[in-house]
Order: sequence, then C-alpha cells, then structure tokens
Amino acid sequence: MDRTTDLVHCASKVRDISANIDLYRQYISLEPEAPYVVEDCRPAPSWPQNGRIEFRDFTLRYREDLPPALDGINLTITPGEKIGIVGRTGAGKSTLVKSLFRLVHGTTSGTLLVDGQDIGAMGIGDLRPRLGIIPQESTMFRGSFKRNLDPLQEHSIEDMWAALIKSGIAPKVSGQQQLFSLCRVLMRMRRVIVLDEATADVDLETDRHMQQLIRSEFSDRTVLTIAHRLETIMSSDRIIVMDNGRIAEIGSPQELIDAGGHFAGLVKANDFGA
Repeated sequence: MDRTTDLVHCASKVRDISANIDLYRQYISLEPEAPYVVEDCRPAPSWPQNGRIEFRDFTLRYREDLPPALDGINLTITPGEKIGIVGRTGAGKSTLVKSLFRLVHGTTSGTLLVDGQDIGAMGIGDLRPRLGIIPQESTMFRGSFKRNLDPLQEHSIEDMWAALIKSGIAPKVSGQQQLFSLCRVLMRMRRVIVLDEATADVDLETDRHMQQLIRSEFSDRTVLTIAHRLETIMSSDRIIVMDNGRIAEIGSPQELIDAGGHFAGLVKANDFGA
C-alpha cells in the first residue's frame, strides 16, 4: 500500500514538473514588449498638452499571414473632441484604441501621432502613463482603497477624496469597481482618455451618472468611447463606424442618421429618435 502511495505521489510530481516546463516554454516564447524608455525619443514632461491624435495611413496586422486589423486609417481627432466608436465584433474598434497604448503585438506601417509626437518611436513607459483609460473590466487590488485608487502613490489623500466625491461613491466607498476606475482617471486627468466599453457591465443609473460626470469633468479632454450602448455616444462630436479594419462612416450623430447608412440602422434598431 505504501509503495502504491509513493508511485501515485511520484506520478503527481512528474505531472507538476511537466506542467511547469510547458508554462516556462510558453513564457520564454512570448514576444518581448517594446523598450520601456527610448532615451533618444523622450517626450517633454508636459506631453501631451492638447490631445490631438493623428492616424496617417496607419495599418496594423496581428500576424503577417492575417488580413489587416486596421487598414490604411487616416483620421485626425482635434483637441477636446469627443469621439464615439461603433462596429461589429472584429471590425477593428478595440484595435483602434489599443494602438494608442501600443498594446497590440504585430506589424504596423504608417504613423500614429499624439500632439505631433510619433508614439511608435517612444518607449511604452513614456507613453502609457500619459494616457487615461477606463476599461470594460476594472481591476481591484488587494489592500486599501488608497492603494486601489493610487497604486503608484502619485497623489495625496485630498486628491483621492476629491475624486471619490465627484464620482459619487464617497458615501458607499465599499465600492463599485468601474467607479474606482473613473476615480483613477479623475485623479490623473490625462489629456487623452479612452473608454473601452467602460459601462457595459453597469446598471443604467450608474451608466448615466458616469456619462454625466465624463461630460462635465472631461469637457476639455480628448475622449474616445467604444460604445456598448448607443445612448452613451449620442452626444459625441463625431461617430466612427468601423468595418473590416476600415472607417466605414464618420460624422456627427445627426449627419450619420440623415445619411441612412449603417449607424442609422443601429439607431433605428435601438429605437432612438433622430
């Protein structure tokens, strides 16, 4: 009986070792990220000051053997503009905003500029912290509320409470995760802010509260919103409709409704008035 137990134990150890070896092989085969800092191409400490975004014939492929996820995008977003982005699954809307953070491993051509600076030439450590994002799935860290709101310890307690009060969760700080993400962005107040289906998993009341707060607090910021609910982008300055990695339609909500194209169909299907 003891020998049988020993054999079972040994077999279990072998399986564990094999699994660890497989995991190690996966890790060492991962493509490394771009350099954290490129000394010859460091932006000014105040960059970006305006929030102007320019895609110039920008193409991105996840792999050489795949069709482009973004195909020859030419787009200028002016400082402070509010942009809504819609499209079916796989149309390229998430890839469009992920390219701003250089979160996509793949090959690119063309140029992506923020306030005139080529973000493809700089280190990711100089890029990502300068932009703000509220993702669909917010991250909560183990520990205090302060650690969750300010994991890099960049702000004061006063900054934290100001953001909590603005977001409306100071009285119930035990916490809604998406509102914590909103608080982080409120504290940092970057010039370019991305909402990646940020209200997809919240109730309608919280969604409306977040949208009202975003309109009031980020009125002078450039905001790109990937829409889950059309209601969240109907007040945008312009709507971008993505299809097969290209911009299929672009214009104000009313212009696109009047044009009777894809966006107009979405509005009609969701029973929104013109």
